[in-house]
Amino acid sequence: MPQEQSTHAEQHVVIIGAGITGLSCAHALLTTAPHLRVTLLESQPTTGGVIRTSPFAGLPHVDEAADAFLLRVPFAAQLAQDVGLSNQLTSPESGHASVWRNGLHRLPNGLLLGVPTQLSALATSRLISPVGKLRAAFDLALPRTPVASDSIGAYMRRRFGNEVHNMLIDPLVGSIYAADTDNFSLEMVPQLHTLASSGRSVLLTSRRTPKPAANVAASPIFGAPLNGMGALVTATQHAVETLGATIRLNSHVASIEPVSQEGKYSVHFLANGISETLMANHVVVCSPAKHSTGFFAESAPQVSQLFAQSEHASVVMVALAVPKASLPQKASGSGYLVPKPEQRFITAVSFASQKWAHLNTTDSAILRVSLGRDAMPLHEHADEELTSFVLADIKRHLLVDLEPTAIRITRWKESFPQYRPHHVAHVEHLERHLSEKMPRVHLAGASFRGIGVPSCIQQGAAVAQRIISSIS
Repeated sequence: MPQEQSTHAEQHVVIIGAGITGLSCAHALLTTAPHLRVTLLESQPTTGGVIRTSPFAGLPHVDEAADAFLLRVPFAAQLAQDVGLSNQLTSPESGHASVWRNGLHRLPNGLLLGVPTQLSALATSRLISPVGKLRAAFDLALPRTPVASDSIGAYMRRRFGNEVHNMLIDPLVGSIYAADTDNFSLEMVPQLHTLASSGRSVLLTSRRTPKPAANVAASPIFGAPLNGMGALVTATQHAVETLGATIRLNSHVASIEPVSQEGKYSVHFLANGISETLMANHVVVCSPAKHSTGFFAESAPQVSQLFAQSEHASVVMVALAVPKASLPQKASGSGYLVPKPEQRFITAVSFASQKWAHLNTTDSAILRVSLGRDAMPLHEHADEELTSFVLADIKRHLLVDLEPTAIRITRWKESFPQYRPHHVAHVEHLERHLSEKMPRVHLAGASFRGIGVPSCIQQGAAVAQRIISSIS
């Protein structure tokens, strides 16, 4: 029987990577086509990838990386509902965010990922100088700026000037992607790309953009399980295993090779020191691109070379517990960002126990501090050094000597994909070469078409649908 006409029962899908992308792919496959055989290979001893939640300072669930997902795109919230978490979601307490520039300054209203959409709100902010505000207004008069460079920095500096870019746009976008926006793809941040490509002036275009309905505007922007983002991973893992998937931990994939004339692939991996091979009809690569280069070194060298061009930033997340009384009154709201011209080590501070009501249950205040970014790796420093960096920077920012009662340091080495200008074209080029060599090997995950939990879930589900369509 030709491979295209095989039944679901004969089909084996191997998913490489059991982060939220791989788990959501498995979930979508098995909920739609329950007779598929699905195996996930994960190199780490746990699932979840860069989502991790653990006890800290007497609290049972404090996130070590992402602590929420967007609710206004449906994919994460829908998965949470599908795996039984819909009644366990919460949203941040209302609270403003700030930027540190010789003191804390509240973010102006009307920002879209740092891009001003209301000059009136910018005019009243003390974060931007009078000259910077005047330069930002030039957007109304400047001729259209081409987006061909595909650089956020190049475009936004031209529209609003260096100061607004450095103090607003770069800190907000950079805090999400650990990025240097001068070397980051505009097209990979769809909200900004749409704004930039839809008209001559960003400000005028934003005025013409339909505003959300009152009930949508008033609804929460972010959500998370009460037991932390790790609860979404755990619930999804349980669901896919209940549906029949096999998850192999500590399994390091070495290579993917086509099997001649059979339309299948052999996936070679090392599990607990033992070499094993799985035969698959479809393979889904959900692992970070840079770390997946070797999969194709022999079978598709050009694909391997394209994978090797990918870059990833390293970030350190430091959690601190301090007596609530030790935080000054200025440490209000959900936290603050530190722009690159002001950075020494810290890029952002979240006042987590003010941001989340379920973390505000002890005598301690919980801070989650981000260090490092693209072109500024700090993960190789010892714990003692990282702690001293954090405390010195916080003293500079808040004018207080904090004495933590608990500290937790998490290193995320090469974990944040960097979307260089023309990233979309790069991924399309990669997928074309891959489809020529291995048409049933698919790509999904943060390295390819978008970071963030909803985007990764969407990618996993989309690949699952393509696989099901091809075998139905």
